[in-house]
Amino acid sequence: MAVHLGEHVAAGGAARVDERALGAGTTLRFALLVALLLASSSLILLYVALALSPYDGFVCSLAAGVDPVTDPAANVMAKRALQWEAYQSCSERAAAPPSGWWLLGWWALLALGTVALFRALPAWKARRSRVVPLAAVDRDGEIGRTLAELSATAGLARPPRAVVDLAADSAGAVVFGRTGRPTVCLHGGLVAARTTDPGRFRAVLLHELAHIANRDVTVTYLTVALWRVYAAVAVPLFLLWCAWKVHTAYGSQAWSAEAPIVTRGLLVTGLLAVLVHLARSDVLRSREVYADLAAVRWGADPAAGWSTAAAPAPAGGRGRRARHAFVALWHLHPGWDVRRTALADPAVLFGVRALPLALTGAAAAIIHTHITYAITQYYLLTVWMQHAAALVPAALVAGVVGTALWRAAVYAALTGQPAPSSVRAGLWLGLGLAGGSAVAGQGTVNEWLPARPWVFALVVAAAMAFTWWLTQCAHLWVVAWRGRSLRGVALLNLAAAALALSLWFVWWQNFGAAYAAGWSFDAAALRDHQLTFYAGKELDHPPASPVDRAYVLLMTVGTAVTSPPLALLALAGLWVTPLLAWLPRPGADPPRWVRAAAPGDGPAPGPPPPRLRRVLVAGLIGGAAGSLAAVTHTAWLHGRERPSATTFLMTFVAGTIVALLIAAAGAGAAARVAVPAHRLPAALVAGAAATFLGSATVVALRVFDGCVPALALDSGPCPGGLAGPLRMFPLVLVPTLPITALVAGVAALPRPRAASRPGRPRSMALARSCALVLVAGGLAVAAVHAVQRMPYAGRLPAASETQRLARQGAYLVVDAPVSAQSRALQAQAWLDLGGDDLLDRFWRGRRDLFAAVTSGVQAGRSIDRLDDVRPLCAEISDFARAAARYFRFPEPETQALWDRFVALAWQGSQECQQALDADQAEQFNTAMRKLASAQDTGHAIDDRIEALIRQGGL
Repeated sequence: MAVHLGEHVAAGGAARVDERALGAGTTLRFALLVALLLASSSLILLYVALALSPYDGFVCSLAAGVDPVTDPAANVMAKRALQWEAYQSCSERAAAPPSGWWLLGWWALLALGTVALFRALPAWKARRSRVVPLAAVDRDGEIGRTLAELSATAGLARPPRAVVDLAADSAGAVVFGRTGRPTVCLHGGLVAARTTDPGRFRAVLLHELAHIANRDVTVTYLTVALWRVYAAVAVPLFLLWCAWKVHTAYGSQAWSAEAPIVTRGLLVTGLLAVLVHLARSDVLRSREVYADLAAVRWGADPAAGWSTAAAPAPAGGRGRRARHAFVALWHLHPGWDVRRTALADPAVLFGVRALPLALTGAAAAIIHTHITYAITQYYLLTVWMQHAAALVPAALVAGVVGTALWRAAVYAALTGQPAPSSVRAGLWLGLGLAGGSAVAGQGTVNEWLPARPWVFALVVAAAMAFTWWLTQCAHLWVVAWRGRSLRGVALLNLAAAALALSLWFVWWQNFGAAYAAGWSFDAAALRDHQLTFYAGKELDHPPASPVDRAYVLLMTVGTAVTSPPLALLALAGLWVTPLLAWLPRPGADPPRWVRAAAPGDGPAPGPPPPRLRRVLVAGLIGGAAGSLAAVTHTAWLHGRERPSATTFLMTFVAGTIVALLIAAAGAGAAARVAVPAHRLPAALVAGAAATFLGSATVVALRVFDGCVPALALDSGPCPGGLAGPLRMFPLVLVPTLPITALVAGVAALPRPRAASRPGRPRSMALARSCALVLVAGGLAVAAVHAVQRMPYAGRLPAASETQRLARQGAYLVVDAPVSAQSRALQAQAWLDLGGDDLLDRFWRGRRDLFAAVTSGVQAGRSIDRLDDVRPLCAEISDFARAAARYFRFPEPETQALWDRFVALAWQGSQECQQALDADQAEQFNTAMRKLASAQDTGHAIDDRIEALIRQGGL
């Protein structure tokens, strides 16, 4: 059912709004469909290419100890991450991605097929309809002259090619081909009506010419061609892949993990078909109305061209009307009643409808998931690539949804109608994002459902915040901007929104979806890791307190959000963009853009925004509150005992964060009261100013630590230097910034009980100067952060680095029962992927070493003459290092044997080399005994593994 969130009919006397006041956004919606089809077809190609290769990612998971039957998704992630060195090495050998030429060839095939079909469609439509050239019917050339005249009226460089479908008795026409070479097909009934109803004839022709002038033809038919190529080539390939998966995996241990993936793939394919058709139909209905309005603007008679009788309203109750509305969603043309109403008031083109929002959200989520899967397969998952992958759906969402919200804001301002609810718009967008994420497999991994489905509520909340910000900024700029066009400032707002939304996509892909899948962490271990890095030395390890858990959660979220180099620029855009709207001087006359958007005596879009001074004073109030909190907390810490260095440092850092949150909350609340009509933009600007003031106070307290005895925390000299603040900037202050922005926005949520009184006119010089200083400071901090992050953003972290972080508390494994068959599969995979080779390698190395020692002893050589044995000892040391990097054995008792085996091999090989260097015969003999004991342990491991495999029936 089509749910309209805001389609207003102008009241009597209200200005008629020109539909061209802002860009329509329909081309962006076509671009969204194209991106969706390309991303989805690329994923299908990867699936098929991997199926045709020796790819076996499942066996690496088995060797890592994953049980495909009982392990939840959180365990799958944890067991891989905790052994990332071994898992990545295994994946490079057993699960290498297909050559990049596969993707390039696939894209070339899609492009060639789409272009070929696009060029063939006009000929096919002409052949199917058995059309004849216009000259065959237009003997006197009158129709041709009329077509040329109307083409000039429409601004076309030359008339389109014209043909006639004599078999079509309707008084209509259709245009096809491409914008450079369009073809207008006149129906036989329209040609016959040329003399009996010339007004209708001209109106229909002008409508079709409007499609050409609006460049609808190429975009529409290119999308149709791409969809048909996708349906004819990619979908059959995917169905074959599904059948192959079912054939090879059904009934096996792997099927429990593969079944959700195959099922979701089929759901995504079906969803794509529905999504593409509904979205395309919605765009085409909008373009029909745009063409109607253009035709009337060029002189078409509304009474003649749109006189078709409207279909009767569906009789019956609400259910029948709902079915009628649902059927209308699939139509490519709007109803005649909608089209006639739009001629008087184009409100339908300024509405914010639920269906496009939900479809946009679902498409964006699927695009992001598929792009991320592809770059993960090719080991391209650097921070830059993650951000680029997030920018694609973020830009599309901002372009499609933001344009709709801006158009609605303009319409509401010029007609005096209430604006559509940004909350409901965000709800529909969020439901689409959440649904698309779930269907695409985010938050589920190898499970049917996410372990924490409530986490998807965050997706909806983020979408609502996104639409609220866009709507509030649009209302602010509409009443503040006095230029000739809103397009430039709208583009600025959409760019800022896209950059900010991309941070959400990055966070959701890396942490939000993982948490929904059940990911858990060790708060105490992560706290110790972060504080040790901040202090620059090892600290004690007390148990985690609620404050520790809150700190770890906030810092984990903040660090993930601010990991891209452009993160602080994106956060700055949230408050710099609205702040710029306060800088133009207000005027008494209506803005110049109003004259173009509402020709005639258009009304003013609304009262100008309150003075910037109110916003900055709110920031000053919040900054003072945060600074006072920081000073008070420092003074309180000064007199505290320090039984634990970790607890003391944790208290200091937590107090710093709370002080900044107090600053942001106070500023947001003050701004909400001072500027109620634009409370969110005002709260963000004031919150940024307050955060800067609070951060400056915190930094000053550290720089001048010791200068004021009552505030001294360290025993060093005065001033304390910049070492502490420099460590604090990336580890505490930067990760806190997204949290302070969120707090300031939340503080603006409640509506004030009364509107603020307008202030007396004052000079804006001081306020502007402060605003420019604030903007310069924000951009400077963003630049410093970008420079710090760039060296790390372009490289993949080393496997050992990822594994080390995982073992420092980033992942926890939940105990789950393992069947004998699963254990046998794990043991076999462990052996096949390198365990057996490692055991053989040690056996050969120990054999060669003992043979060389025996030969030397028999030759009468003493310890000081056995230097040729040393490389053999070193080779066993190399083996021990490789064994330590290999997978842990999936069964605890065997792993204990393996730990003893590797330790004995390492100790024996190291002592062997030390004894040879020092000519210590007794130490050398001890080393040989340890290596012999290691060999015995290796035999025990062999026996244990064979027993496990037999017990599992393999």
